[in-house]
Amino acid sequence: MMDFDLIIRQAYIRKQDKILDIGVVKDRIAKISEHIEAKAEEEINANGKFISPGFIDPHTHMDKSMTCTGDRFPKYNDSRDTEHRESIKKRIEAGLKYYSEATIEEVKSHAIQHAYMCIKNGTLFVRTFVDVDKVARLKAIEGVLAARDELKDLIDIKVVAMAQSGFLNDRESEPLVRKAIEMGAELVGSLDPATCEGNIEEALDLLFKIAKDYNVGIDNHIMDIGTLGLYTLERQAKKAIENDYIGRVTASHSFCLGDAPVGWIDRAIPKFKEADMRFVTCYKSSPYKMPVKKLLSAGITVAIASDNVRDFWRAYGNADPVQAALIEMHRLEMNTNPDLDLLWDMITTEGAKVLGVEKDYGIEEGKKADLVILDALSPQWAIIDQAKKLYVIKNGKIIVKNEEILPKFKKYDLDN
Repeated sequence: MMDFDLIIRQAYIRKQDKILDIGVVKDRIAKISEHIEAKAEEEINANGKFISPGFIDPHTHMDKSMTCTGDRFPKYNDSRDTEHRESIKKRIEAGLKYYSEATIEEVKSHAIQHAYMCIKNGTLFVRTFVDVDKVARLKAIEGVLAARDELKDLIDIKVVAMAQSGFLNDRESEPLVRKAIEMGAELVGSLDPATCEGNIEEALDLLFKIAKDYNVGIDNHIMDIGTLGLYTLERQAKKAIENDYIGRVTASHSFCLGDAPVGWIDRAIPKFKEADMRFVTCYKSSPYKMPVKKLLSAGITVAIASDNVRDFWRAYGNADPVQAALIEMHRLEMNTNPDLDLLWDMITTEGAKVLGVEKDYGIEEGKKADLVILDALSPQWAIIDQAKKLYVIKNGKIIVKNEEILPKFKKYDLDN
């Protein structure tokens, strides 16, 4: 009879649509069956509640998180939408001031606070963009990489070295980004080759060259709307094919898809599929007409992410994908049971594809035991009720109970 380190009894598994026992050996799911006869050192009775793979946040900014906290009211949060242009100017200025003054330890502390918030909410995989330019230089990268390495047993953090000011606008960015990759960043990114960089072809060619020089992935902010954004997406997909970077390129935000004509999307889908280009939409800014269901039904990878968390761009956010799914339910009018099922895919399996961890992800024998047990009967009720995360399990170990990190796993006592 097999010896188990952990057995989870009577858990509802969505893909099997059954209540089953799950046996864990070390960091792996060793057995799934209707009843496991053996005993384990540690056991959880899920009592028919829903168990999910650990959540994935494929787009956030941990280097600047929590910078609006510390006062009675959120900092940087006084401008209204009617003052949009002035608001953006103030937030850019706040960012430049922050990066010019922050220490590596301060950035590291913000990243750890953000990570703890993720872990408590069952988010076990994150892709974070980190600013690299002539102001931030490598300070933010050093801080986030230090946090990543210290928390590696609790959360998987993938780092994007992001040329925040653009490669062509800030010529100091390229050598700094190259150094960031040499230090341990796993991807490279920039933003809006058209309006930020001023030259779509040159900007994309340089981005692919850097990525290929170091054999790292690409995740690019594409925020331009209308035909300009659509053209940029097409060019990025074409260059992914030409550079043999199929399946290694992500387009984040892609606001332009929200106002794209149906005919254009139908024409673009085969190119996106050929490039296996992945898309991430952030729940705070998803266009109301973002064609999520159309893209997913065509086999295009689309995931939901958080973007900024309590910083000088956004004063809110709890690093909670279940909350993100609820907001997307309203924004995108995805409220039927099948729709809610798709939203759950977007915070789990679709995110796993974006991060490239899908082969070792999910509730199947032989895969990593990275799991969340929720106080809900199904993903639908988990979203509707904003269900409590009863247990979070990472690498086969219980690290969270009732949304609190167990003391032995929490090295830092930081206020969120």
